[in-house]
Amino acid sequence: MADNGALLRVDDLAVEFNTDEGVVHAVNGISYELNAGDSLGIVGESGCGKSVSSLAIMGLVARPAGKVSRGSIEFRGRDLLKVEADAMRQIRGKQIAMIFQDPMSSLNPVFPVGRQIEESVQLHLGMDKAQARAKAVELLDTVGIPAPEERVKDYPHQLSGGMQQRAMIAMAISCQPDLLIADEPTTALDVTIQAQVIELLAELRRELGMAVILITHELALVAGFCDRVAVMYAGFIVEYAPVHELFARPQHPYTLGLMQAVPTITGDRSEKLSNIPGSPPDLIGLPQGCPYAPRCPYVRDACLTMVPDLVDRGAGHPVRCIVDPATGELR
Repeated sequence: MADNGALLRVDDLAVEFNTDEGVVHAVNGISYELNAGDSLGIVGESGCGKSVSSLAIMGLVARPAGKVSRGSIEFRGRDLLKVEADAMRQIRGKQIAMIFQDPMSSLNPVFPVGRQIEESVQLHLGMDKAQARAKAVELLDTVGIPAPEERVKDYPHQLSGGMQQRAMIAMAISCQPDLLIADEPTTALDVTIQAQVIELLAELRRELGMAVILITHELALVAGFCDRVAVMYAGFIVEYAPVHELFARPQHPYTLGLMQAVPTITGDRSEKLSNIPGSPPDLIGLPQGCPYAPRCPYVRDACLTMVPDLVDRGAGHPVRCIVDPATGELR
């Protein structure tokens, strides 16, 4: 890792869960790298494995039902899957932090938000109570919460959804982590607040030099924030490219379908949104071939019997498909 400067390297990561119905193959051998200070967007429908892959990085896959069945997660050259639990607790929160989807369920309802931030800096930075309170006020001010000296005493239910999310961000950046994972950080927020939260993350990334993984199902969010994008489907990465390359030349039928489903501002009231027919496959019984084949307009016989490899199509743009969606022809 030191040779190519990568901060994080995920290699052939697979995560599965044992259920009464069978084994759920939530993540199926994904690989990517992230350099210090860079940002990666992970995009896909609900249930495609985005959040589970991030929980694996944090060492938070629920056991004993869930487990990492293969692969490695190297952070600064150290395989996090081989780190002892006590050491992982030191890494989690200090060097790698995460913002979860729902701040109301992530924040403890019986403690003021200030106290929850204080616990983090006392644990990881060794501050005393007075120093931790001052740091909490400073952090709430940094993330744009007005009157932070007063808000530090508020309980989560006393804050709006946007303020709760800002408090979560304050907690996540309290120790200036090298890597911040933002899992659907704008869920349930209105469009104006979404823009403010993403702008805040971009500003903090620049100021603190953090690498950021942004997990979302909204392509518009990654367009203006991320350096690279990984598109996931049924636990696989099906396309991985620089953000400008992905939007200029989508190479996988699923990515193309996602883009065609995004509304555009044309003033034409007759314009109809495209949709992807069907639904994602059951992760307990994945089809033998390409998991997208039942929904794909370009499906070929070979797609029904084999899962395509992730092959670089040029410009650092690997794609897991044997058909060129621009022409409908085999590659």
